[in-house]
Amino acid sequence: MAVTKIWKVTRSFSDPIDYVKNPEKTRNPAAEKSRQMLEDVIEYAANEDKTEQKFFVTGINCDRDHARDEFLMTKRRFAKEDGIVAYHAYQSFEEDNIDPALAHEIGVAFAKEIWGDRFQVVVATHVNTAHVHNHFIANSVSFRDGGKYHDSRAAYRKMREVSDRLCREHGLAVIEHPAGRGGSYYLNSLEKAGMPTRFNVARAAIDEAIASSVNMEEFKQELRHMGYRYQFNPNRKYWTVTPVGWEKPIRLYRLGADYTRERIEQRVYENDISVRQEKMITLYYRRPNPYNLRRRVDKIMGRTGLEKLYLRYCYELGYLPKYNQRPAHLHPILREDLLKCEMYSEEAKLLCRNSIRTEADLFSYMEAIGTKMEDLTLQREELRKESRRQLPEQRQAEVRSEITKLTAELKELRKEEKLCADIKERSQQVADNMDVIDQDRGRRKEEKRR
Repeated sequence: MAVTKIWKVTRSFSDPIDYVKNPEKTRNPAAEKSRQMLEDVIEYAANEDKTEQKFFVTGINCDRDHARDEFLMTKRRFAKEDGIVAYHAYQSFEEDNIDPALAHEIGVAFAKEIWGDRFQVVVATHVNTAHVHNHFIANSVSFRDGGKYHDSRAAYRKMREVSDRLCREHGLAVIEHPAGRGGSYYLNSLEKAGMPTRFNVARAAIDEAIASSVNMEEFKQELRHMGYRYQFNPNRKYWTVTPVGWEKPIRLYRLGADYTRERIEQRVYENDISVRQEKMITLYYRRPNPYNLRRRVDKIMGRTGLEKLYLRYCYELGYLPKYNQRPAHLHPILREDLLKCEMYSEEAKLLCRNSIRTEADLFSYMEAIGTKMEDLTLQREELRKESRRQLPEQRQAEVRSEITKLTAELKELRKEEKLCADIKERSQQVADNMDVIDQDRGRRKEEKRR
C-alpha cells in the first residue's frame, strides 16, 4: 500500500532577495515571494541525489526543468501570484523492494488522475531512503481556467482511493479497512521515509523527560523546560501534550502503547534515584574528556565567520553527525530547513574547503568562479569548432574527450556558483535563526537554574 499526504506551501523556506537591494518600481513582491518558494520546494522534490540524477522526475502539463517559470507564468496570466503558492503531496510505499521505475509509473498515473486535467505538476521519485516514495508539486492555479485547487477532506479521500486502486492494479498490498485517522502504520511510514512529524518529536521529548524523572512533578518540570504544554488533570479522560511550535495538542495514547497515562507513570516510578545525580552532572558540570580529544563541537567553535555559522547550523539541524539528530531538541524555527539540510551541508563543505570566512572572501571566490567558467567556456567553444572540421580519428577522439572533461568541470563550477549565490542570499537569515536559538537556549538555562 502507499501512504499519502498533502500540505499547502504558503511560507518560503528562505527569505526572498531583499527588495531594497534592487529597488525596481515595476517589481512585484508577491511574484518574487512565489518564485522563491516554488524554487525551494521544486528543488527539494527534484534533487538529483534523491532521484537518481533526475531519471525519476516527470513534468505533467509542464517541462520538468522549467516548471517553476511555467507555474509563475500561469499565476501571472490569471493575476493570482499571492496566497497559496503550490501544493506539496507525498506518497510512500510499504514494500521495501519496490522498483523505483514502478513507483514512478504509479506516481505519474496518480498525478494525472488527481490534477492532470487542470493543473501543472512535477512528479519526483526519491530513492535515497529505506522506502521509495513520490513527491508531487502541484501549481495552486489551474492553467486551464485560472481556478485554484481546493484541498478538502473529499479531495484527500479521493487521493487515498486513487492511490489504493493503482497499488492493487500493480499487485501491491493495500489496507482494506484502515483503522480511523492517522493510524500507527501511517505515522511509522512517514518516519521511515525521513519525514519529521509532531508525533515522533513529542515521543522523543517524553522519553527524555521520563529518563530524568523519579516522580510526576519532575516529569512535568522537564516538559516545561523543553517548552512543552500539557494537560495532566486526573479528572480528564485523556492526557495531552503540545509540542513546541504547534498549536494542536496530542492525546498521549496516540503515541503508542508506551505513552498511555498508566504506562508513563509506571516508567517514571521505575527510575532509580540516581537519575537525579546524572541530571545535575549534565546541567552543571562538563564531563571530562579522558583522551583529551577535540569533540565535534570544539572543532566547530574553533572556526570563524561563515565557516562557523554554517557548521553550527548543520549541527543544530542534526546533520553533523547525520545519525545524531534529536527531534525533541530541534528548535521550531529550524523545522522547515530540515528539507534543505543536505544543501546546507554542501555549502558548509564549500566554505571550509576554500577557507571562506567573510562576505568579501565569498565575493572574491564567486568572481574567481565566474572568470574560470568564462575561460573554460571559451576553450570548449574552440574545441567544438575544431571538432566540426575534418580531423584524424585519433584527434577527433581526443577533442571529444577534452570537451567532455571541460563540460564536467563547468558543471561542478555551476554547482559551486549556485551554492555561493544561495549562501549570499540566506546567510543573514541563518545568522538570525542562530541568534533566536541562542537566546531561547539561554533563557531556558536560566529557568532551569532557578
